[in-house]
Amino acid sequence: MMLIFQERLKGLREEYEFKQEEMAKKLNISTSAYGYYEQGRNEPSLETIKEISATFNVSTDYLLGLTNVKNSANLSADELNHLTYEELDSINFLKQSKLLEEISIAPKTDLHRLERLWHFIKNELDMEKEQK
Repeated sequence: MMLIFQERLKGLREEYEFKQEEMAKKLNISTSAYGYYEQGRNEPSLETIKEISATFNVSTDYLLGLTNVKNSANLSADELNHLTYEELDSINFLKQSKLLEEISIAPKTDLHRLERLWHFIKNELDMEKEQK
């Protein structure tokens, strides 16, 4: 898990075009201490992990390699409670088929493509119904 953390930490820093010195300053640690995080020679505290995730707007689960989704949408318990059983079953089916995992890597792009595909399929089904 530390290897994933190291890779993601360095990757995010480079993506944001921060230098190690800048990150160290943001985290209120020495540059060498920060460098040790990227090298896997030292592990940050939980508080530092939270600060890193806030800096890069990613979840701590993403940093730690528990998910490939950088930042999941935060649904409240109330919003989740309003899902129907059919919707929950659909989500569960997508998860079991690994499609949900694949979609969650680039959700906006993939969902847009799936929506276009679904409209195409729906039109095909409607045309079949009309022909019967």
